Amino acid sequence: MSFFTFFPLFAKAESVVLAKDGRSFYTIWQSEKATECEQFAIKELQQYLYELSNARFEITTIRQKKSIVVITDNSLSEEEYRIIMKNDEVFLLGGSERAILYAVYDFLQRLGCRWVAPNYNFYCSSSQYIPVWKELKFNPSDLREELPTFAYRKLYVEEGRTHQTENLKQLIDWIPKVKLNILAFPIDYEGKGIVKWDNWRDELVPELKKRSILIEIGGHGYQNFINASMENGTLFEKHPEWFGMDASGKRSKNPHIVICTSNIDAVEYLYANLRNYLKQHPEIGIFDFWPPDSETWCQCEQCRALGNETERHILLVNYVAKLLRKDFPNVKIECLAYNRYTTPPMHTKLDKQVLLDFCPIDQNFEYQLYEKGNKRNEEYNKDLNNWMKMFKGNISIYSYFRKYAWRSLPNIIPHYMQNELKYYHKLGIRGVSVYSEPGDWFTYGVNHYVFARLAWNPNITVDSLIRDYVDVVYGNVGSIAMKIYVELEDIVRFACNIPHSSVKEPQTYDAYAVRLARCRDRLATVICHEQMDSLVWKNVKRLDLMLEYAEKSIAFMRAKSLKNEEQMLKLDTDICSFLKAHPMEGIFIPPRN
Repeated sequence: MSFFTFFPLFAKAESVVLAKDGRSFYTIWQSEKATECEQFAIKELQQYLYELSNARFEITTIRQKKSIVVITDNSLSEEEYRIIMKNDEVFLLGGSERAILYAVYDFLQRLGCRWVAPNYNFYCSSSQYIPVWKELKFNPSDLREELPTFAYRKLYVEEGRTHQTENLKQLIDWIPKVKLNILAFPIDYEGKGIVKWDNWRDELVPELKKRSILIEIGGHGYQNFINASMENGTLFEKHPEWFGMDASGKRSKNPHIVICTSNIDAVEYLYANLRNYLKQHPEIGIFDFWPPDSETWCQCEQCRALGNETERHILLVNYVAKLLRKDFPNVKIECLAYNRYTTPPMHTKLDKQVLLDFCPIDQNFEYQLYEKGNKRNEEYNKDLNNWMKMFKGNISIYSYFRKYAWRSLPNIIPHYMQNELKYYHKLGIRGVSVYSEPGDWFTYGVNHYVFARLAWNPNITVDSLIRDYVDVVYGNVGSIAMKIYVELEDIVRFACNIPHSSVKEPQTYDAYAVRLARCRDRLATVICHEQMDSLVWKNVKRLDLMLEYAEKSIAFMRAKSLKNEEQMLKLDTDICSFLKAHPMEGIFIPPRN
C-alpha cells in the first residue's frame, strides 16, 4: 500500500522557507520503527541542513504541521524514490532503505550541495560544496524519479594498490550520494593475503549496511576454494588428479592452471569450501565466481571433451549456481565473459539467474566499442551482441573506463563513456562498473563523477556534469579547467601511451604536444596569481602535473614512431622517476619496483 493512500494531494507552493537567520521552521519526522539505514539517512539530512543554514532541525517521532517526512513507501520499486510537497510537509520517499538515502541526497542537492568525489584527504574538502544560506528555500515539485537505467552500478576495489581503511570508508560514504549501489571486493587478490576482504570486513560491513549498499565479494578465482597448498600442502599429493594438466601432460600445482573441472570429486571439494565461506560471510549479496586470472585450462582428455574454455566455465558456473540457490537463495552468483572466453558457448546455456559480467579488457579507446575500424573492438561488439541474443539473464559491463595499464595517464573520457552507456542501454545491458583506486582518483575524478551520474541516467548532459566537477574542485578557475579537460579527452587516448592505441607519424605527435603546451600556458597564468585560494592552487598544480605527464608520454610515443629504442628507454625511465616523485597526491600510482 502506498504511503500516500491516506493523504490528499494539495496544490504546489512556489517556494518554501525551511530556515532563516539560523532558525528552522521545520522538524524532521522519524518513524518509531525506523531502521538503522533510515535513521542514518535522517541524521545525514539533519547534519547537512545545519551546514546549509546554521539552523538546527529537530528530529521527532511526533508529526508537526511543518515536517520533513523520511520514510519507505512500499508502492515504489526498490531503487525508486520521490520528493513530494503536500500541504506544508515535504516527503522524501524511497522504495527501499537505499532509495531513501537517494531521496535525501537528491533533496540536499536541490538545496545546493555537491559531492563530486569521495572526501579523500588529498582533496582537503574540495571534493564537495555546501553553500550557506541566510534563507534556506526549497522549490517544491511533485517529482517522480524514474528507475535507474542500470540496475547494477558498481565500484570495484580490484587490485587495491592504494586502498586503506580510511579511504575505503570515504569511498563508501560517497557511493549513495551519487546513487551507485554496489561495492565489489576481492576474496584475496592474487592469493597474497593483502587485498583480502577479511582484512577489512569488520570495519567496512557496518558502514556498508547502514547505507544499504550491496556487498559483492569474489573475483579470480576458483583457486580460493581448491589449491595445492590446502590441507597443509598435502592436497596435491593426495589428489593429483583433481588438478589441471599442463601442455606436457603433467598435473600442475600452478594456481593459474584451472582444476580438472571434469572431475566431480574436485568440483564437490571446491563447492564444499565455497559453501563454508558463504556461511561464514552472510553479508555477501553477490558472489563473483571467476576462473584464475591469466588462466590456462586443463588439457586432460576428459576436460577437453567438455568443450572450449567458455563451455567449461559455463558448465561449472551452472553447477555451482544450482547448488547455491538451494543453500543460499538470497545470494546471486556472477561470472565473467573475459579473456579467452568472451565468445558465447555454442552448446551450453548459462543459467538465466546468473549475472554475467562482459569484460572487453583489450578495448581500443580510439574507437567506441560499437564503431567500425578496430578489429578487436568489432570482435567484442559481436560477442556482446551474441550474448544478448542467446542469454536470457542480466548482463553487466565490467568496464575499463579507468585502467591500471594506463599507468595514471589522464585519459579523460566523459563523452566517450556517455556514448558507450547509451549504447549498452539500447542493447538491454543491466549493469556497469569501474575500478576505484584512491591513488590516482584526482586524475580520473571527472571520469568517476560522470560515470556515476550516467550509470543512473546516461542521457544527462555531460558538459553540465563536467561543469559541476570543475566548479567544485577548481573554484573560480573552473572555466579554464573545463577547457583543459575537453582538450585532454581529445588528446590522451590518441596521442599518449595508452595500450592498443595506434602509432602515428612524428608530426602528429608534434601537433598534440603543441596543444598540451597551450593548456599548460593557460594554467601557468593562474598558478602565479597571488589571490588564488590555497586549495584551488593545489588542485591546479595537480592538473598541471597531469598535463606534464601527458607531455612526457607524447614524447615517448614520438620516439616509438621513429623506432628510437634508446630514446624510448630514456623517456620511460624519466616517466617512472616523475611518477615516483609525486606519490600520495591522488594523481599518480607510482610504478612497482
